[in-house]
Amino acid sequence: MNQRIMNYKKISVLIVFLAGMGWLNTAEAQQANDAEIHLFARYVDGNGIEMRWFSDNNEVMRRGTESGFVVERRVAGTGSFQVIETVQPLDEAQTEQLIQTTVGEGNRADRLRVVTELRESDTEHLPGQIDFQNRIEDLVNRKSAEDFRTMTFMLSSFEDSLAARVLGLSATDGNVMPGQTYEYRARLANPGGLNVVSVVTEVTATEQTVDYEVPILMNEGDGELSFIWEQPENSVGMYVQRSFSENGPFEPLNEVIELNLRGNQYEGPQRATFADKELNNYRTYHYRFYGQNVFGERVLFGEASGTPRDLTPPREPLLLQPKHESEDTVRVTWQMPETVDDDLAGFAVLRGDGSSEEFVRLHPDLTDPGLREWIDLDFDRDLDTYYAIQAVDTAGNVSNSAVLPVSYIRFNPPVKPEIGQATIGDDGSVEIIISPDPEEAVDGYKIFMANDPEHEFSVVKEMFGDSLITPGSRTVVRDTVMLNTLTRNVYYKIRAYDVHFNESEESDVIALERPDIVPPPRPVFKNIETGSADIDFEIALPSVYDFQTATLYRRSGPESDWQPVQVFREKAEVVRYTDQRVEPGRTYFYRLQAEDQSGLQSDFTQPVKITTVNRQTVTIAENISAQYSDRGAVIRWAYPGDDLDEVFFVVYRRSETSSLQQVGRSEETSFTDRRVRPGQYEYQVRVFRKDGNQSGMSEPATVLVRE
Repeated sequence: MNQRIMNYKKISVLIVFLAGMGWLNTAEAQQANDAEIHLFARYVDGNGIEMRWFSDNNEVMRRGTESGFVVERRVAGTGSFQVIETVQPLDEAQTEQLIQTTVGEGNRADRLRVVTELRESDTEHLPGQIDFQNRIEDLVNRKSAEDFRTMTFMLSSFEDSLAARVLGLSATDGNVMPGQTYEYRARLANPGGLNVVSVVTEVTATEQTVDYEVPILMNEGDGELSFIWEQPENSVGMYVQRSFSENGPFEPLNEVIELNLRGNQYEGPQRATFADKELNNYRTYHYRFYGQNVFGERVLFGEASGTPRDLTPPREPLLLQPKHESEDTVRVTWQMPETVDDDLAGFAVLRGDGSSEEFVRLHPDLTDPGLREWIDLDFDRDLDTYYAIQAVDTAGNVSNSAVLPVSYIRFNPPVKPEIGQATIGDDGSVEIIISPDPEEAVDGYKIFMANDPEHEFSVVKEMFGDSLITPGSRTVVRDTVMLNTLTRNVYYKIRAYDVHFNESEESDVIALERPDIVPPPRPVFKNIETGSADIDFEIALPSVYDFQTATLYRRSGPESDWQPVQVFREKAEVVRYTDQRVEPGRTYFYRLQAEDQSGLQSDFTQPVKITTVNRQTVTIAENISAQYSDRGAVIRWAYPGDDLDEVFFVVYRRSETSSLQQVGRSEETSFTDRRVRPGQYEYQVRVFRKDGNQSGMSEPATVLVRE
C-alpha cells in the first residue's frame, strides 16, 4: 500500500479500527453459494431518484468497482427490467479531474484518492456477508481484518457521495414521473460466473421527509457527561458537536465518524453511546448529535444539555480503635490524609449497637472539618457498641471509615469469688464449685493450690472464655492431686478476672483432706539390753501426722504364734519398754508394726532374736602378773574353773592419765598389750561366760614401761 493510503489511515482512523475488529464474517461468506447486491433509493425533487448499492460479498465488490455495475428499472408491477445505466468507476485521472473541479485539496480529496488507489491495487480479498435486511447500522456490527478494502469502499461512500461516484456505487435516474412507483436493481457488468442475487428496491417518485430524531438519554457524572440513544433508521455512526451556549457556536468533538460496534450475532437494541470527559463541574454544556445516511449526508438526530456534578467523595477517614477511657466516656479518634480537599465540609460520628445495620449520628450538624476526635458520653454498656466516621464534602458526597467496636473496660475488679462446695475423691480427683458471679463480670478464674496454708500457693489451673465461664451460672473446677504424700491436707484458693484482666480479691482458703492410701513407716528397734529376767527395748516410732499405734509382737520359737506384748499410742519419737515376762537362758523373737488413723498398717519389721542371760557363778581369774618386753606389756593369769571352753577373758587397763577401760579380749590366759608408751600401767581381768554370766574383777597387776 502506498504512502497516500497510509496517510489516509491517519485521516480516517475509523476504517482502520473496523478492519482490525474483523467486521465481516469471512468464514460464512466462503461457504455461501450466492451473493447479494442491495440497492438503496430515494426521490429528490428536481433531481430524480438517487441510488446507492453495496454487496455482501467481497468478490462482488471487487469486481463491481473494477468493471462496473448495470442499473435496471421497471415500473412497479409491470413487465421486465430495462437497463437505464451502466456505471463505471473512475480511474485515477478521472478522479483527479473530479477533485479539481469539485472539492480541491484537503482531507476529502485524500479520501477520494485512497479509494481509487485501493480499487486499482491487487489486495488479497476474502468473500464475506453483511446483513442488510434490518438497516444500515448492521454494517457496523460485522468485523473482518481481511476486508479492509471493502470496508473502506463502503464507509467512504457513507461519508462522501463523491466517493460512491468514484467507486461506481451510485447513480441518479432523472427520467422519472412524479408520483410513479418504480423498482430498481443493480447487477455486475461482468459477473464472471459468480452467482449474484440483485435485491429489488421499490421507491415512489415523491419527496418524503425522513425523521431522524431520537430521544437522547443523559447521565450527569463527576467531570463527565454520558449519553445513550437508539440508533436512528437509515443512519450510521455519529458526529458530536458541543457548545457552552444553547445557541452556539458548536465545536466538533470528532473529525471522523464514530461507530458503536457489536458482534454479527447481536440481535438486541441498536443503541449507541458517547461520553464527554474532563469537563468542569457545575458548568452547563450543550450537544448536537449527527449521523451519516447511506447517501453521504450528515443528519441531525438529537440534541441534549447537561451539567457535570461533583460525585467524588472525600478521602476515607481512618478510624482508630475507640477507647473506653472511664466509666462514662468513650474516646473516638480518626485520621485524615495530610492533604485534605478544600471542599471537605466536616464529619459525622456514627454509633450502632450491633443489633442491626442502622447507625445513628451522635450530633445534629457536621463537625468542624479540622476536628479529629469525639467524646461519647451516652453509650450503653449493656449493648455491643460500634463506631464509624463519615467525611462529607460541600456537594453532599460521603465517604465512610471502617466500622470498629469498642471494648468496654471494667474499672472495678470483680467481686471476691465464693467457693460453694469442694470435694476430693478416693482417686485424688478434686471438684470445686464456684458460686455464680452476682455482677456477671467474670471472664475467667485462676486456681491456686498448696500443701500447707502457710506455704506459697501455685497456679494449678486457669479457666477463661465463654466455653468455660457462663454468666449467671456456677463454675465447676476439676483438678487431681497426689495421694502418695505425707501431707494430710491440700489447700485451694481462687481469684476471679474480668475481660480486662482486672483481678478480684482471693477467695477464702479451703482445706481438703486427702484420702489415706499410704501406710505408715515401720517402727525401728533402736537399742536392746538383755538380762536374765528382763529385756529392755528402745523403739523409734514413725514420725507421721496420722500415726495411731505401734505394736510389739513376741514369740518363743519359730513354730509358735506371734502375740502382742505391748501397744504404744504415744506420739513420741522414741519409747521404752521392758519385757519382764521372760525366763533366764531362753530365746525369744520380737517384731514391730505401726498403724495410722485410717487403719492402714505398715509392714512388720524383720524379727530380732534375743536370748536371756542364764545366771551362774563364774570363777575369778587368779595370779595375774604383768611384765614388759620388747613386744609390749605381757599380762598372764590363771583360771581355776573347769569350764574353760565356755568362757573368754576381757583385759582392762588403767594408766596415769586414764581410768580403767577395756583394751582387749582373749580366749587364752594371756594377753599382750602392744599399745603402750613409757609409764606405769595397771591391768585387771574379768571372766565372761558365753551364756552372758561374768565373774568379778581380778586383782590388779602393775608394770613399768621404760623408755
